[in-house]
Amino acid sequence: MSNATPSAFQSAQSLREYRHQPPSLYVVASFYDWLMEVSADLAEVTMRLPGAVEAAREDEIARLLTLEGRLLDQGAHTQQAYTHWLALYTEECAYWVPAGTPAADPRQTITLEFHDRRRLLDRVARLGTGLAFSQFPTSRTARQWSGLEVWPGPDRTDEWRARYSFTLVEAREGHSRVLAGWNGFVLRQTLDGLRIVLKQVNLLDGERPQGNNSFFL
Repeated sequence: MSNATPSAFQSAQSLREYRHQPPSLYVVASFYDWLMEVSADLAEVTMRLPGAVEAAREDEIARLLTLEGRLLDQGAHTQQAYTHWLALYTEECAYWVPAGTPAADPRQTITLEFHDRRRLLDRVARLGTGLAFSQFPTSRTARQWSGLEVWPGPDRTDEWRARYSFTLVEAREGHSRVLAGWNGFVLRQTLDGLRIVLKQVNLLDGERPQGNNSFFL
């Protein structure tokens, strides 16, 4: 039996046969560095003035973000809505719910949620069974947002950033509660159209113990 170490070819082949599809190989140090730069930009105190982005593009972004929220609310009624929701995201994306404000580096502190695309696929599949214990019975949600700000990304001509304030009502087992905060987004033009690269959910009380937030915020 040979004791030789795997060749470079074997290592490359192993990478291609990575058992998680899609692989979670893009969440590396440079990706985290980019997230922190984006997070600081999204949290900027100064409000962006209207007109930073052409009107047609801003309208397209507003429609996409409206659809994103609508599909999440529809998830209580049809599980396919979550699949359509995830299709709005790029292959290399992130869904991030920081545990407090300002958002701390997820490499160095806990977060309420941090998912790459593979984890999102797992979660969508679990919710799609209709048997997820934490969502039995299913949460019904209705969300509204306002105060949309849109501005171009600093280093790319095909990327935009956006944020808005939101209110979300959840009804479950005869009880209702309200969640509120602001969402930040990075959006990018792809061959398939405008897609979401990052969604960052900033809850007003993110540093406090949370209830059963096992639905998508």
